[in-house]
Amino acid sequence: MNLELLSTFLEVAKTRHFGKAAQNLYLTQSAVSFRIRQLETTLGTEVFTRQRNNILLTHAGEKLIPHAENLLAAWQVTLHDVGVTDPFKLQLTLGGTSNIWDAFLQPLLFEISNNFPKLYLRTETSSTPELVVSLLSGRLDIGVVFDPPRIAQLEAVKIGSIELVLCSNKRLASLHDISQAGYVFIDWGTAFNMHQAKHIPALSAPMLHTEQSKIGLDFLLAKGGTAFLPKSMIEPYLKNERLFLVPQADNIKRDVYLIYSRVSERLQQLNPVIEVLKRLIRQV
Repeated sequence: MNLELLSTFLEVAKTRHFGKAAQNLYLTQSAVSFRIRQLETTLGTEVFTRQRNNILLTHAGEKLIPHAENLLAAWQVTLHDVGVTDPFKLQLTLGGTSNIWDAFLQPLLFEISNNFPKLYLRTETSSTPELVVSLLSGRLDIGVVFDPPRIAQLEAVKIGSIELVLCSNKRLASLHDISQAGYVFIDWGTAFNMHQAKHIPALSAPMLHTEQSKIGLDFLLAKGGTAFLPKSMIEPYLKNERLFLVPQADNIKRDVYLIYSRVSERLQQLNPVIEVLKRLIRQV
């Protein structure tokens, strides 16, 4: 299978537009169309239905997406492994959810590199289910998540927690003022969503729904509203009174877990990195 055909397919599937896909891939629109026809000929079925100003995935196209993503990801791992010519170099693929990167992992990349000067590092940002699939398939070495899966093949180790506080760009009298102030929904995982639904009264439809705390913070500062954000992230804004804690709102702690495969062939090599990650994250 020509990997260029798969990458072109995924770009068209994402943009739902041959012209935009061509621009993003630095190709002509006719080249994109030719690649899709080649792919369909190889598969023996259509992957898109082409209607006027509307491109839709066929059933076969929908089924192809995860296979195309897995094949391209596997090829990236192959390049990663083969491209490291020094046999003494450590190789690590580290993944996390968007908010994990914001709150924990991104500031630690420099420290990880300092602890392992010969480390060859690749990062991945995905949802927890996608990270689990990558771990089970061997494409990912270590994942960091809020809600660890209960899978016998995976080891889950609690490495810390993050304290979330409800804050607003204005002083509010009580929780009941949230609807009037506007709400920014930041997805902190299943347990958080259940707690929020139970303890926060009558939340209105959010002005913004995001998985990234940095996007939520920037929106709050620019447009206003209320949101749950890491206490450590907003402390400077509380001090200069650009943000305020919402009265009567309980703080929510989200435990952070490091997950990895118990049966990985590289586990012995990865153990020193795992131990350093545990230590560094506990210091955050």
